Amino acid sequence: MWNRHSSGGRQGFLLPDALIALAVVALTVGLVTQTILVIQQQTRVREERLMRARLHHDQALLMWAQK
Repeated sequence: MWNRHSSGGRQGFLLPDALIALAVVALTVGLVTQTILVIQQQTRVREERLMRARLHHDQALLMWAQK
């Protein structure tokens, strides 16, 4: 799993490029998923706020029309 690597004055063990790429993809998927969840929650909050404003406006309009 570990590949011995030596270049220049440095020596050590590095993970294969495929595992590094997989880690980057997994991190990206996680971040995108979190972003989507946050956006969905914000959208729900905005829609609820808009519905309350519409209801309040409709009630005010009905009260005005009944006068």
